Amino acid sequence: MTVDKKTCLQWELLSAWSGVAFAVTYAFTFGYLGHTLPQPFSPAASAQELAQLYMKHLWDLRLGWMLSLVFISLYMPWSAQISMHMKEIEKHSRVLTWTQLISGALTVYVVSWGMLCWGVATYRPDRFAEITQTLNDIGWLSLETQWMITTVQMCAVAIVGLYDKRPIPTFPKWVCWLSIFCGWTFAPASLTFYFKSGPFAWNGLLGFYVPYAAWLVWALVLSYFMIKDVKRRMAMPERLHQVAAA
Repeated sequence: MTVDKKTCLQWELLSAWSGVAFAVTYAFTFGYLGHTLPQPFSPAASAQELAQLYMKHLWDLRLGWMLSLVFISLYMPWSAQISMHMKEIEKHSRVLTWTQLISGALTVYVVSWGMLCWGVATYRPDRFAEITQTLNDIGWLSLETQWMITTVQMCAVAIVGLYDKRPIPTFPKWVCWLSIFCGWTFAPASLTFYFKSGPFAWNGLLGFYVPYAAWLVWALVLSYFMIKDVKRRMAMPERLHQVAAA
């Protein structure tokens, strides 16, 4: 027995909405509970200062990283739904479709690894301060310096979208260019290896605020057009579905 078209479209709509859910929950758990907003703990802080901050915000941090590790999973069905849109355009090869999907999955892994390091740092807050500092460093540098994985995902979406010649494209051309722009705002994050203060540090303008804001804006913009596209297809008569699939 196969799943009927209506049910499949409902799954697609749910997956498209998971991008919005990801952005909202990420901002709350990572930003608010994880105390990265209004500013992350400074990389210039000494081991003792950092350990004291972990102790001061221990229960918020534990809850934040626990929930973050759960809700980051929303990024997976959302990435899969992006591939569903891309495969309708890239009919003959689908190399970029699968590249996007793999990059989306790896993004979840990289982000989860960073959150796990911060969560482990809260597990034994009475340990040597230098160990807490090391775990905090690994978590941040993991997220900051592996940015190319997500940039590949965003550029793959953009390239396929720019070649979408259908009468009603899923993503307008400006969204595709926005994807490329947002993806490359991550590039300065590589310099976090060199800086503990200033705009390139992991709590600086170019190391934190610009790339993370760009990532969430990108996710919300893509989600809007994905939801719009699925709803349009749900409203289409069955005979038009058959013509569109031909």
